[in-house]
Amino acid sequence: MNPYQEVIYVSLLLLGILATFVTAGLLLWLSNFSRLAPRIQALTQFSPQVVAVVGILFALYTTFFASDIWNIRDRAQTAILQETEALRGLFRLAEQQPAAIGAPILAAIRDYARLTSEVEWPLLAQGQTSDQVLDGWRRLLGAVLAEPVVRGVPLSVHTVMLQDVERVQVARHQRLAQSRKHGDPLKWFAVACLGALTLLTIVLVHLENWRTQAVALLIYSCAVSVSFAAAYLQRSPFQVFILSPAPIAELVTLPALPAAR
Repeated sequence: MNPYQEVIYVSLLLLGILATFVTAGLLLWLSNFSRLAPRIQALTQFSPQVVAVVGILFALYTTFFASDIWNIRDRAQTAILQETEALRGLFRLAEQQPAAIGAPILAAIRDYARLTSEVEWPLLAQGQTSDQVLDGWRRLLGAVLAEPVVRGVPLSVHTVMLQDVERVQVARHQRLAQSRKHGDPLKWFAVACLGALTLLTIVLVHLENWRTQAVALLIYSCAVSVSFAAAYLQRSPFQVFILSPAPIAELVTLPALPAAR
């Protein structure tokens, strides 16, 4: 996400929270101190069960919202672990080979891990990628497909090596896909609508005492603000959460068996 988009999302968050408290204050004034107050006060038979219905809808939506946020984070973390697992599997196979065969593969793995953790990782928060990492993966693939490896490694082992290289690329694409996620503006609209309906029902239920009404509006306004914060957080997990490149970066200094050094 570029800086312009980040400013838009921060502005939406602040505007949503401000609008929530302004709406609560406006409803409090209209129902108790404005010229329309007597007409609104006549609605004293409004059933409190309506608050429960609207509140449950709002709570369910917020719950699913929060669950979706953590699912996005978990998918990104899973992609990182799958990429690391594939690299480690290839690393362990390469280190068991003679130095002439295993050393170039180990060097390519370390180069890919270094480029991923140092060059590409800072770009993920902006949803960008690095051609250097793609070139590093191509060098890794070339090292596995090199003639000495094809001739000197059993076919079954070489097949597993190629599968690991492919798994690295697939996991990387999944990681990049998660980094390019953006929030859905329609979800901001849904939070605003459900929040406004909740505040309105609170006002109609507590018409008999404006102080009680004010406290209830304040509590629910805070709850709506939390939902706006959840909408703000539903973006790339590399912007919201601290997803460490440590599992991949460890491969840069991971020691190999003497045979492949």
